[in-house]
Amino acid sequence: MNVIHPPFVNFIIALPFVALFSQLTYIFTRDKAYSKAALRIMGFTLLISLFAVFSGLGDAEKIIKGHMILQDGIQVINSHKTFGLLVVAILLVTTLTKWFAISKNSSLLENISIVLIIVTLMASLYQGRSGGSIVYKYSGGIDNRIIKQRMDEQKEIGHD
Repeated sequence: MNVIHPPFVNFIIALPFVALFSQLTYIFTRDKAYSKAALRIMGFTLLISLFAVFSGLGDAEKIIKGHMILQDGIQVINSHKTFGLLVVAILLVTTLTKWFAISKNSSLLENISIVLIIVTLMASLYQGRSGGSIVYKYSGGIDNRIIKQRMDEQKEIGHD
């Protein structure tokens, strides 16, 4: 199965770290270039998150229709979809706050931006962990033969 979702999500986790570093550098140096860089990074992250959501929805549909996930993982994949939309909303709020902070030259909004970037990081890391569990714990997107083997193993463990 070809999945296109995983390459996008790596950026959604990594780029906010770079934006946080840039924003913290701005706070200490007051050099606007760092604040503008953080805005551009968060804007790019927001754009990539849209690709991640749309590719993730498509991949989830393929996984569920192809029965390429353990039954217990279907609830996890549905929660993952919902939380993914929340992560996009958080990214949107963070990016807009950064934009207003620069437009209004507001120190208060710049400080709020730091908090929002940290919230974005925490949400992205949680979402990444959830996505990883879909693959590693529930065999999401893995060949059906491997899933059958895992299900047989679970039945054996249940009978012990």
